[in-house]
Amino acid sequence: MKDSAIYTENKSEDAYNQLISEDDNELRIEEHPHLGHPDTRHKVVNGPSSQTYRLTAVILGILCTVLMSTIIGLCISYKGLSEKHIVMSQNSSETNRNLEQLKANYDLLTAALVKVQKNFQEEVSAKDSMQIERDRERKRKELLQTQTEALMNEQKNLQADITMKEKSCSRCPMGWVLLQSSCYGFSDTDQVLSWNLGREECKKAGADLAVIDSQEKQEFIQGILMGKRRSSTSWHLNGYWIGLHDVHTEGEWKWVDGTDLTKGFWFDGEPNDNYSAEDCAATYPKETPLKTWNDAPCDFPLKWICEIKLQEP
Repeated sequence: MKDSAIYTENKSEDAYNQLISEDDNELRIEEHPHLGHPDTRHKVVNGPSSQTYRLTAVILGILCTVLMSTIIGLCISYKGLSEKHIVMSQNSSETNRNLEQLKANYDLLTAALVKVQKNFQEEVSAKDSMQIERDRERKRKELLQTQTEALMNEQKNLQADITMKEKSCSRCPMGWVLLQSSCYGFSDTDQVLSWNLGREECKKAGADLAVIDSQEKQEFIQGILMGKRRSSTSWHLNGYWIGLHDVHTEGEWKWVDGTDLTKGFWFDGEPNDNYSAEDCAATYPKETPLKTWNDAPCDFPLKWICEIKLQEP
């Protein structure tokens, strides 16, 4: 379209130039009247009006040609734009439909996502509830297991106590327990005495403070003391005097029957003769049955354990 308009303009310009050339030739003829034809001279006389007319006609023709070319170009452009507009309208309609479809799909996906999230939250809540219930059940089970073990230990201690009492019934004083060839008595009252006074109480019953010279005796006596333990009392007040001391020579521990200590069952770090005043030994109810002895001042008030050594039948 643009090339056609340029071609038309160029053609009009050539025609205009040709007319101008003809006018120039006529002017030259007018300047030399003797060279011209009589008719030509007459034409020259009337030349200025004719030339003006012809020039006006040429200009009008050129303008008409340019106008026509412009109209043609505009028509072609309008047609092209109309076609493009139709195509773009069609594309726009298709795009709008696609957008509507995408929006509908997005809404469906959003609704599905919300539903999935809701289901997920419900599952998480259910899982948390189940976990809480499992924890409660586990704690109930652990508590029941602890109570069962405590009852079994109590039953065991009671059975052992019954067995010991049955064995000592005919050979030991009332309330004393028998182990091998010895009867052991434990002070059950709230009375507490020094080591010497506790020993005196044992002698009144024909006994002496207990000699614990074997692991078997140590475990046996600790089993009894654990049944007598009072949790509300400070541990250092729960002790029982035994027949062991180093009164005569510091560090040389001897039993009341005169024998030397060969195996002890001391707390960790004991005996330490704190303040150089701890010369008598006591045993305490502890979870570790082989670490229950402690050295203490002999005048400290504690309970005591007595022992009667029986004669072999």
